[in-house]
Amino acid sequence: MFIKNLFKIGLVAVFAASVVTLEAKPRKGKEKPDKPRPEKKIDREKMKERFKAAHDKRKKRRDEMKKKFSGKDIQSPELNEIREKMRELHKELLELKKEHQKEMKKRMMEIKKEFANKRDKIIDGNKPGE
Repeated sequence: MFIKNLFKIGLVAVFAASVVTLEAKPRKGKEKPDKPRPEKKIDREKMKERFKAAHDKRKKRRDEMKKKFSGKDIQSPELNEIREKMRELHKELLELKKEHQKEMKKRMMEIKKEFANKRDKIIDGNKPGE
Protein backbone atom coordinates (compact mmCIF):
# COMPACT_ATOMS: atom_id res chain seq x y z
CA MET A 1 0.00 0.00 0.00
CA PHE A 2 2.81 2.34 0.90
CA ILE A 3 4.54 1.57 -2.40
CA LYS A 4 1.32 2.22 -4.35
CA ASN A 5 0.92 5.63 -2.73
CA LEU A 6 4.55 6.45 -3.31
CA PHE A 7 4.20 5.43 -6.97
CA LYS A 8 1.07 7.60 -7.39
CA ILE A 9 2.73 10.63 -5.79
CA GLY A 10 5.80 10.17 -8.01
CA LEU A 11 3.61 9.89 -11.10
CA VAL A 12 1.75 13.08 -10.19
CA ALA A 13 5.07 14.89 -9.55
CA VAL A 14 6.46 13.83 -12.95
CA PHE A 15 3.26 14.85 -14.68
CA ALA A 16 3.24 18.25 -12.96
CA ALA A 17 6.90 18.86 -13.78
CA SER A 18 6.36 18.00 -17.44
CA VAL A 19 3.33 20.29 -17.70
CA VAL A 20 5.26 23.18 -16.16
CA THR A 21 8.23 22.70 -18.49
CA LEU A 22 5.98 22.46 -21.52
CA GLU A 23 4.35 25.77 -20.69
CA ALA A 24 7.65 27.56 -20.09
CA LYS A 25 8.15 28.90 -23.59
CA PRO A 26 7.57 32.25 -25.25
CA ARG A 27 4.11 33.02 -26.47
CA LYS A 28 3.63 32.85 -30.19
CA GLY A 29 0.80 35.36 -30.31
CA LYS A 30 2.95 38.21 -29.00
CA GLU A 31 3.42 40.87 -31.64
CA LYS A 32 6.71 42.56 -32.17
CA PRO A 33 6.70 46.29 -32.69
CA ASP A 34 7.62 47.28 -36.23
CA LYS A 35 10.70 49.42 -36.31
CA PRO A 36 11.17 51.48 -39.38
CA ARG A 37 14.34 50.41 -41.10
CA PRO A 38 16.18 52.92 -43.20
CA GLU A 39 16.80 51.95 -46.78
CA LYS A 40 20.41 51.38 -47.64
CA LYS A 41 21.65 53.54 -50.43
CA ILE A 42 24.38 51.76 -52.35
CA ASP A 43 26.48 53.79 -54.70
CA ARG A 44 27.83 51.24 -57.16
CA GLU A 45 30.39 53.57 -58.70
CA LYS A 46 31.85 54.37 -55.31
CA MET A 47 32.03 50.66 -54.44
CA LYS A 48 33.86 49.91 -57.72
CA GLU A 49 36.40 52.62 -56.94
CA ARG A 50 36.97 51.25 -53.44
CA PHE A 51 37.42 47.70 -54.74
CA LYS A 52 39.81 48.87 -57.43
CA ALA A 53 41.86 50.85 -54.90
CA ALA A 54 42.04 47.83 -52.57
CA HIS A 55 43.07 45.58 -55.48
CA ASP A 56 45.82 47.98 -56.55
CA LYS A 57 47.07 48.21 -52.97
CA ARG A 58 47.23 44.40 -52.64
CA LYS A 59 48.96 44.07 -56.00
CA LYS A 60 51.56 46.67 -55.08
CA ARG A 61 52.25 44.96 -51.76
CA ARG A 62 52.46 41.54 -53.43
CA ASP A 63 54.96 42.82 -56.01
CA GLU A 64 57.09 44.38 -53.29
CA MET A 65 57.19 41.12 -51.37
CA LYS A 66 58.14 39.18 -54.49
CA LYS A 67 61.03 41.53 -55.15
CA LYS A 68 62.11 41.39 -51.54
CA PHE A 69 62.37 37.60 -51.43
CA SER A 70 63.40 36.77 -55.00
CA GLY A 71 66.99 38.00 -54.83
CA LYS A 72 67.02 38.78 -58.55
CA ASP A 73 66.87 42.49 -57.93
CA ILE A 74 70.45 42.29 -56.69
CA GLN A 75 72.63 42.87 -59.76
CA SER A 76 76.21 42.71 -58.61
CA PRO A 77 78.78 41.29 -61.04
CA GLU A 78 79.96 38.73 -58.47
CA LEU A 79 76.47 37.28 -58.07
CA ASN A 80 75.98 37.16 -61.83
CA GLU A 81 79.23 35.20 -62.20
CA ILE A 82 78.14 32.78 -59.49
CA ARG A 83 74.78 32.29 -61.21
CA GLU A 84 76.49 31.53 -64.52
CA LYS A 85 78.79 28.99 -62.84
CA MET A 86 75.79 27.33 -61.20
CA ARG A 87 74.03 27.03 -64.57
CA GLU A 88 77.12 25.48 -66.17
CA LEU A 89 77.54 23.03 -63.29
CA HIS A 90 73.89 22.07 -63.58
CA LYS A 91 74.32 21.31 -67.30
CA GLU A 92 77.43 19.24 -66.60
CA LEU A 93 75.59 17.33 -63.91
CA LEU A 94 72.77 16.48 -66.30
CA GLU A 95 75.27 15.22 -68.89
CA LEU A 96 77.01 13.07 -66.29
CA LYS A 97 73.68 11.61 -65.21
CA LYS A 98 72.85 10.66 -68.79
CA GLU A 99 76.24 8.99 -69.31
CA HIS A 100 75.93 7.12 -66.03
CA GLN A 101 72.45 5.93 -66.98
CA LYS A 102 73.76 4.57 -70.30
CA GLU A 103 76.64 2.77 -68.56
CA MET A 104 74.29 1.26 -65.98
CA LYS A 105 71.91 0.06 -68.68
CA LYS A 106 74.78 -1.58 -70.55
CA ARG A 107 76.07 -3.26 -67.36
CA MET A 108 72.59 -4.50 -66.42
CA MET A 109 72.24 -6.12 -69.85
CA GLU A 110 75.60 -7.89 -69.34
CA ILE A 111 74.53 -9.16 -65.93
CA LYS A 112 71.23 -10.33 -67.36
CA LYS A 113 73.02 -12.33 -70.05
CA GLU A 114 75.48 -13.73 -67.51
CA PHE A 115 72.77 -15.02 -65.17
CA ALA A 116 70.33 -16.09 -67.86
CA ASN A 117 68.56 -19.37 -67.21
CA LYS A 118 70.30 -22.06 -69.20
CA ARG A 119 67.68 -24.67 -68.43
CA ASP A 120 66.97 -25.58 -72.05
CA LYS A 121 70.64 -26.31 -72.80
CA ILE A 122 70.96 -28.46 -69.69
CA ILE A 123 67.81 -30.41 -70.49
CA ASP A 124 68.91 -30.97 -74.08
CA GLY A 125 72.39 -32.01 -72.91
CA ASN A 126 71.10 -34.70 -70.57
CA LYS A 127 71.37 -38.20 -71.88
CA PRO A 128 68.13 -40.10 -71.90
CA GLY A 129 67.84 -42.75 -69.27
CA GLU A 130 69.98 -41.11 -66.65
